[in-house]
Amino acid sequence: MIAEISYLGAIRKAVVDLQKPLTLFCGPNSTGKTYLSYLLYAIFENTDYVESKGLDKIVKHFSEYKEFTLNRELVENFIQDVAASMKAKLGSIFGIGDTAVDKLFSQFELSLILSDGDYEKMLESPCRLISKNGEKEFGIVKDASSDKVIYHMNGENSTIGRESLMGLRLMINHFFRLLCFRNSGGVRMLTVERNSIYTFKTELSLGRNELIDRIQQKSGRSELDILDMVNSSSRRYPLAVRSSLRIANDLENVQKFNSPYYKIAELIEKGILQGEVKITRTGDVEFVSDKVGKTKHLPIHLTSSIVKTMSSLVIYLKHIARKGDLLIIDEPEMNFHPNVQISLMQIFAILTKLDLRIIISTHSDYMIREVNNLIMAGTIYSKDAQLIRELGYNEKMLLNKNDIAVKYFNYGKLKRLLDVVDVKVEDDGFAIESIDNTINDQNRITETLFDHLQEE
Repeated sequence: MIAEISYLGAIRKAVVDLQKPLTLFCGPNSTGKTYLSYLLYAIFENTDYVESKGLDKIVKHFSEYKEFTLNRELVENFIQDVAASMKAKLGSIFGIGDTAVDKLFSQFELSLILSDGDYEKMLESPCRLISKNGEKEFGIVKDASSDKVIYHMNGENSTIGRESLMGLRLMINHFFRLLCFRNSGGVRMLTVERNSIYTFKTELSLGRNELIDRIQQKSGRSELDILDMVNSSSRRYPLAVRSSLRIANDLENVQKFNSPYYKIAELIEKGILQGEVKITRTGDVEFVSDKVGKTKHLPIHLTSSIVKTMSSLVIYLKHIARKGDLLIIDEPEMNFHPNVQISLMQIFAILTKLDLRIIISTHSDYMIREVNNLIMAGTIYSKDAQLIRELGYNEKMLLNKNDIAVKYFNYGKLKRLLDVVDVKVEDDGFAIESIDNTINDQNRITETLFDHLQEE
């Protein structure tokens, strides 16, 4: 799926192909990289009901015949209706009020377009939306390699019975959400707040207690507005942060599932953290360091910054990640030594080969250079595999230039608005102008100062 965005904060125009295995957002600070990441996350995370005129005929037909035939036009109309609905949700997405929305996003526009092969993948994949009420099971089912969508009840085609048209409409709407945005995988964003996310968990619990106290204090008084209290408390964080907090408060259940990427998480623990990130039975996060012995469990708030920052990624890969997921990471290099940044980029490359789509917003020259190294190694590997192995790389982490998109954010001469431009990826990688210029300037100053010292 391709997202076309206009007038998102400082961004005048941006186009992002969300099917690319690896996408890099690069550029100076305050150019809209985080804004765009928040929006992309919300497109896939949002499950709200959408007013879609294209579904009216489906509801009527479905209620009479208990099936309908999927077609490309229906899908395209639905994703455009979803795109149109996002404008009304910007306040929730960014954790701001209506006044700020009007100021920052008054001209905002979003279009969603199917990429090549998107619709065909939807047809190839099964999609099931099943609800249970006691022994009763009902829902909507599309089998693999089929365009037929069929009403299901207890394993048989049965009459819809007394379900309301609104209930049926909600069910079909949710089915299309699942088919178009979640069937190939979920979405997760690791925001810059991840280094403290499990500390926020405690704060959130305290906030709940405070809310209860306020409700009790106002009990029986006319000015009590619980909904207003809840909204004012929750809206201060962007949607992606709120989602992370919800997961942090549900780790007791999260840990019951082992992801297909569990072993990759263990590579991070062993190779980078030198210890284990553990979730206790009560849903707290602890770290067991290899350096001090397995008997010493540190609560997460007493660990080093690298453990705090990396723990969200480790838990995601252990217990949450599914194949086909879209993972968005804001500044993965945060708090990390250069050698860790390089190792982490190699792990991201491995994950893209294992059916994860990853969007990275970064300022790290080390991570960018490692991407370039992995591209060059991938180009050379077929001719000289031994050289690549001698350099410390293996086939699992090599990158193909065609699987990578690089987006450059920079104001240029406009100063007020910017277009997010595509950076061409060649066999030897790509260059980020703002980073290269900064490095070159610093090298020039260093050489001048060094030469001057030598003259003395």
